[in-house]
Amino acid sequence: MWRRARYRIELRHKALEGLGEGEVETCSSTKALAELLRRRGDVKVLIFGLDTVAQPAGGRTPREIAEEKYREWARALGVEGEVVSLPGIGLFHGWRYEGKPLHLFNAAFYHILKTAEELKPSFIVVDLTHGVNYQTIAVLYAAVAASVLLEKEDRLLLYNSEPYPAEYSAETCIKEAQRVERREGVPQLTALDVRQLQDAVGAIRLLWALRRLAPLKIDVEIQSPELRRRFDKVITSYRLLASGAAALLFPKAKFSGRAPEFYVPGEGPGAVPEPRIDIKVDPDRRVVSYGEADEMYSVAVALHYLERALDELRAEDLVSFLNRVAKHYKEIGVTLTSIVVDTTAKQLGRMVKAAEALADKGVLKRIDGVIELSQLEAMVLFERSNRALELASSWRQALDEFAKVLSGEMERKISDRTLRNLLAHGGYSHVAVEKVVIKDKKIVEVVYNGEIVSELVQMLKTN
Repeated sequence: MWRRARYRIELRHKALEGLGEGEVETCSSTKALAELLRRRGDVKVLIFGLDTVAQPAGGRTPREIAEEKYREWARALGVEGEVVSLPGIGLFHGWRYEGKPLHLFNAAFYHILKTAEELKPSFIVVDLTHGVNYQTIAVLYAAVAASVLLEKEDRLLLYNSEPYPAEYSAETCIKEAQRVERREGVPQLTALDVRQLQDAVGAIRLLWALRRLAPLKIDVEIQSPELRRRFDKVITSYRLLASGAAALLFPKAKFSGRAPEFYVPGEGPGAVPEPRIDIKVDPDRRVVSYGEADEMYSVAVALHYLERALDELRAEDLVSFLNRVAKHYKEIGVTLTSIVVDTTAKQLGRMVKAAEALADKGVLKRIDGVIELSQLEAMVLFERSNRALELASSWRQALDEFAKVLSGEMERKISDRTLRNLLAHGGYSHVAVEKVVIKDKKIVEVVYNGEIVSELVQMLKTN
């Protein structure tokens, strides 16, 4: 097994500026890397092993026994870390392990993300030196996929040491005698198709591009009705953001009649979902199986992170929500939409001030500190917010004037003009708004016409 060597490691990455290179004599390249990296700060080591180092015994699964062995070996090598044993594949010591590469990918993907959630690392380092071929491939793909969702792909470091020279006869660092029953003949080996791992990474990249509001047409074949509905809701929310119709996603919005189907920021996705791996041991056939590998696990995880990104925009009032969205647009370089949403937020802020001023003069009702604006009242105040004093003396006239305008708009209801107006005002459209509630000088609730919004959303999805 592991043998002593002097590992020379170059740490020439912008995430590790100043560390340069170093040399550590040890039995494990992972220990050498960890020692050098600790010069910069805390390091958490995640060790991925395989169930195949152990056989079921005493009613225990190979997973339990394998993880004990890896922890024992890690202590012997001086490596401090968390051990995760992954599903095995192939024939080992008379037992057949019926894992699939996707089993390994899903499990490694989950544990990398879970650890990153706890530690908030500044960079991720993967050492591929030790391990079985299919194991290192699965862990590599899992690390790449995780780095995409963690937005640390530019801070992902991959290492693999040179092979140990055959002419050196250093003693092994861990001596463990395992009797292997020799068999005559030629074994049958399966060439493993690891294309699903590439498909998983590709799906994650495609979905995560939505975070940058890329105007992509995205579709993934999903059999589960529940996951399909969740997928459609998240995609619709990002389409609304990408088109600039952010106000429709206000978490405190309500919808009369039919509610449109999209993910509302703040619904809360919870913890990273854990993949289902059902270990079963058949002692009669000497088989360890793991159930079906979930082909949609990577999609479910990507949706989780997209939902979380939307949750970061959550705010308790409409103006604050739009300000957060405008800031996000600006940060990712969508300048024009940022300006549109910011302008709408400012105009709604002026509308609130005008409503408060009219309530102070008794023109509008304020009950228990709450001002409720009808569709027409909200339209007048939005369009004439900079003329609040004038409105106080001509409120009825203004209502009559805008009633004619609103009537014409409502007759058209769903039209390209309505859609353009919606997008020109960051998703806030007079045709779609039925009521605005103001409390403590903030818009704390908006009631939209669900039928109209659903039709407008459908237009956005098909355009």
